[in-house]
Order: sequence, then structure tokens, then C-alpha cells
Amino acid sequence: MPVEAGEATSEGIRKLRERLGGFETEDGRIKGLNFRPRDGDVFVVTSPKCGTTWLQQIVHQLRSRGSMDFVEISEVVPWVEMAADLGQDLDADHAFSPRAFKTHCWYDHCPKGDKCKYIVVVRDPHDVAVSFFTFFEGWYFQPGEVSLEEFVKHFWLARGIPESKMQNASYFHHLISWWQHRWDDNVLFLFYEDMKADLELHVREIARFIGVDHTDKELIRHPLATEKSTFAFMSANKEFFDERLTKMKRNVHCGLEPGAGLGNGKVRDGKSGHGKVELPQSLAQEIDAKWMATVGKDLGCQTYEELRERLRKEREARKQALKGDV
Repeated sequence: MPVEAGEATSEGIRKLRERLGGFETEDGRIKGLNFRPRDGDVFVVTSPKCGTTWLQQIVHQLRSRGSMDFVEISEVVPWVEMAADLGQDLDADHAFSPRAFKTHCWYDHCPKGDKCKYIVVVRDPHDVAVSFFTFFEGWYFQPGEVSLEEFVKHFWLARGIPESKMQNASYFHHLISWWQHRWDDNVLFLFYEDMKADLELHVREIARFIGVDHTDKELIRHPLATEKSTFAFMSANKEFFDERLTKMKRNVHCGLEPGAGLGNGKVRDGKSGHGKVELPQSLAQEIDAKWMATVGKDLGCQTYEELRERLRKEREARKQALKGDV
């Protein structure tokens, strides 16, 4: 993972940055960003902890009719930025069609193809901040080594606009960059919370978007794509979704034990809200302030919920316009 800008304010944050400095190589990342996709390739596009693994599973279940024949989901839906460092060939054929990849790139850095498909998912930033912290705790730092406040203020919120291709965009700039393309024919822009509210509806929408038969009731409903993409199923089979490929290949380069973090799976309860970790009001206010300085300033929406409502109204208006054209 790219080393982020900003001064470390504690020994724990300093160690976190130092460890993440070995997460990927410059050659490997640049090779991924220079990847030339084929027509029809599908990209799962998210800022970290916005539902990446969930979307990888949905796409793979749709294209494979429910196959779980993989060690870990990124084996069959490779991570573009990490593939070279993990020994994966992005140009290789996939066992199922369409080929599918994951990326955390903002729009500017993402490999492009006019006939590729990009599924973009965003999530409430308060939940993202907490989820990112709990994902790293027990892997890149031990409980008590880094506080939630330190992590959010001096790591997650410290991100901004990338100064080079070796840096990820902040959650906020990533969102803005893809929002501008939400109505491109090859972009499907979704909200995590909407997917939770009606998974089957969104599985069907994703199937239609990537060219899979969305009228196939057996595939869309049970026991294939939708059932195997529920949090209940994924939690019961968390070993398929624990980032083990990355951990086994890159932990030692980060100065960690080879098996560090293997018990720290990516699938939790999938709940909106903060779960077992409470986000202090002061931190929530700092996240809101960053939202206003970025998303609010550029897109004119003061809150995440306002942005969701804006897209809902836009979709409804487009539907009505299409009906009027018939």
C-alpha cells in the first residue's frame, strides 16, 4: 500500500507507515496501472473498505454460476495494483467470462477501456473510517498500539489528492473523481447502503450491466449469486475472503510475521453504523469537515445522505425522461 503523506504523530503511526512502505513495489504498482484491459473486462472500483470484497464475490458468482473453486477471492478477481507483486499475470485469460479485476484507483489512475465496465461503490465515510481501523488492527498494528483517533486523524484523513501514482487518493477525492463519470455508459455507480437494503435487486442490476442474463431466476436468486453474496454466507466462509494471498506474499516485506493478520478477515457483519467500535463525536465532526471541504465544495452536497438522495432523484428523472421518449 502506498506510503501516505503527512507527519506521523505517534510511534504507532510511524511504525504503521514504515510497515506499509513494504506493502508493494513501485515497479509492481506501475505495471498494474499501465495494464491494458480487453473489451468487456469488468473492474470493481472502490476506496478501501467500501464493499470491495463483497463486489468481487457478486461479480464472480454471477459469471461462474456460483463457483467457490478458489483459495481466496483475489485469486480469481485480481487486484490490479498488487497483481505483479503477487505473481499474477493481468493479461492471462480467466476461467470465466467476463474477466474481472479489483482496484482502489481514483479515476485518473485507473486502467481505461471504452468497452470495459466499471462498478463503483461508495459507503458512508464514518463507517469506512472505523472499518479501515478494525481491518488493520491485529494485522499492521496490535490492539493499543494505535488508537482509533490517531488512525483516523493522522492516517485516513491525512490522505488527499495523490502526488504520484504511488499514492492512493483519499476516500473523498476518489469519490469525486468517479462521481463525475456516474452517467458514463460503462460506469455503474452504487451505494453500499442501497445494496444492503435490497441485495437481489442490485445483483440483478450488476448482472445486466456486465452482460450476464439478469432474467435467470435460478442464478440471480437462490442458491447461486445472491445467496452466496450474503454476509451470512461470506462470514461462514471467511477463509475465502481474508486477503491471504496478499498477506502470505507481502507480510515479510512489511517487517511482519508471515501469518500476520490471517485471523483478521475482511467480512464482518456488514452493518451500517459503527458496530463494536464507537466513533467519537469529535472524530465524526472532523470527517464531516473533510467532507465539506472536498465533496461538499466540489459537488454541492453537504452530507453523504444528501449525495445518495441526489443520485436517487437523478435516476428517477432519467427514468421518467425515458418513458416520455417511448
